[in-house]
Order: sequence, then C-alpha cells, then structure tokens
Amino acid sequence: MKYSVLKVETKLFGRKVLVLDDQITPEEYSSGLDNLMKEENPWYMNRLCDATDLTTIHAFESLGFRFVELRMFRYLRIENMQMGAGSFFPYEIVELNEEHLPKVCEIIASYPSDDRFSRDPLVPAGTSLKRLELYLKKAVAKQPAEFLYGLINRHTGELAGFRNGEFTTKKTVRYFYRFMNQTHNTPAYASMLEAAVIDALVKKGVSRVEAVTSGLNVEEMNEAFSSLGFKVESTKVLLRKIFE
Repeated sequence: MKYSVLKVETKLFGRKVLVLDDQITPEEYSSGLDNLMKEENPWYMNRLCDATDLTTIHAFESLGFRFVELRMFRYLRIENMQMGAGSFFPYEIVELNEEHLPKVCEIIASYPSDDRFSRDPLVPAGTSLKRLELYLKKAVAKQPAEFLYGLINRHTGELAGFRNGEFTTKKTVRYFYRFMNQTHNTPAYASMLEAAVIDALVKKGVSRVEAVTSGLNVEEMNEAFSSLGFKVESTKVLLRKIFE
C-alpha cells in the first residue's frame, strides 16, 4: 500500500501521521491495513478524494474515515505578470532567515488557530500553532527548496507580513501560508505582499503558482480569484482516520 509520512505532524504528535496515495482503493486499504499497522503503528491517517467521487468517499467512511475539510486546488500563470513591486518603497520583499523567526511566530500567534486540527475535537488542543511554527522553521532551514518571503519596511525594519511555499520544479511553486502583521492587516498591504512575492518569483523564472485553499477560507478564495486571477483546477475532500 502506497503512502507517505508527514514528518512535521509525526514529530508534533509523537506517532506516525500518514497520507494514503490518492490511487489507493478502499479494497487495497482493507487488505493492507494489518501490515501497515505493524510497520508504522499510525495515530492519524489522511486520504484525499475527488469531491464528486461519492462512491469512494462513502466506501472510506464505512472503513472509519471521517470528513475534515473541503479543499480547492488552484493555480496562477505568472510568467508574463509585471506587478511593479519596486513602487512600494520603502517596503521591499526579502528572504527571511532565523533572525526573523521570533517575529514570524509572534505574528501567527496573534491569530486564532483555524485549521483541520484546531477544529477537530479528537485532536489535542493547542497543537495547531506549534505545527505551524514547525513548518515555518522548516521553510527557513530548507531554503532555497522552500521560501519564506517577508514584506519589510526598509527604514524601520518592521515586518508587515510574509508568504511561504516550496519549489516543486524550477518553474513551479506551491504556496503554503500567508500572514499579515496585525498592524498591517489591510487589503492594501496584503496586495502589496502578494505583488512583491510574484515579482520575486518571476525574476527566478517561475511561471506557475499552485495553492490549496480550505473551503472554510472564503476571504482567501475571493481575493485569489478576483484580484490575482487564480483558476480552480480541482476540488477534493480530505478524510481522516484516528487510531487508538
């Protein structure tokens, strides 16, 4: 049975967190579960299903999986985009490093946790923030394969907001998280950050940006579609199963 291990979540929860391959059928899961339990002893397991594939969704639900999130997979072609981020002076985009992490963590801590772990009553409370901090620290440690761009005031050094993601190929990136400092949490500064990040990526030869948005995050979806021009590629349902 094909699957992958989520290293950050596994470190956080102290037991394996797995993601089943999208092609694993309910029958393959059932027949291979005993061996998987012996090899990995997982605590938490994910399976993404096409949102319209009700047959597969119901089959996995009958095996103990439960709905946790609707996800929208979207993309943006940026090879010919000229956002003019140079006009944002004194704000500029920079690659953040370890020295910036305390401020980055301070910014994310100023927002309430709102993801599939914070909303799931079967997941220990308080883990969402720790999980996010681990992912952002990983982004800095794995540069240049991952990136953590910050919008900084050149005069004061203040961090207005940040965006992180990874390079899946030389020309494709996948966005992960974006947060704005509460002092700069306005559409104007958010648009400034997005434009500056796109400018930086275009200069590196990136032509395609991919992103995954939770169905709960209506504000992000509206912004992505109306102002940036993202298009929907697919919608999927995330199922999870928790083992004792």
